[in-house]
Amino acid sequence: MRKTQVRSMLDQVREFRGQLDEYYSRLSDTATQQRVKMLLDYMASHERNLQKSMAEYEESASRYVMDTYVDCKYCDEILATCQRTPIAPEMSLDGVVKVAMDVDHCLLRFYREVAGNTESEVVREVFRNLIDAEEAELRKLALNALGALDI
Repeated sequence: MRKTQVRSMLDQVREFRGQLDEYYSRLSDTATQQRVKMLLDYMASHERNLQKSMAEYEESASRYVMDTYVDCKYCDEILATCQRTPIAPEMSLDGVVKVAMDVDHCLLRFYREVAGNTESEVVREVFRNLIDAEEAELRKLALNALGALDI
């Protein structure tokens, strides 16, 4: 098993969210369908806000939480899978939504892996909160996607 500090895990997720923000923004600039462009703009903003929230949390979190080591056998594999999920400018709205939801589900697996492998109840609660927040964001994404489809 591989032990990793919570600080490092959160940094990885925050950096990944920044990459997603940039990626969605670039795709939006080249998207030809207006609805896809609107959804990509929303997704870029969504990632930017989550990245900012994570940075704020990291600044205010206790040193105990941030310095805690967790056995995370599959964490690197899960994050690598998240990063390999492609969205192309010519994708349909449905395709973009599916890939974005796949990425969010991937992050949920990561958070659950960490929560399930820590002995610290405080750290477990941090990752449960991240799970709750990610699930809420998934619901928002679904609603925004439905709005983009004019349903």
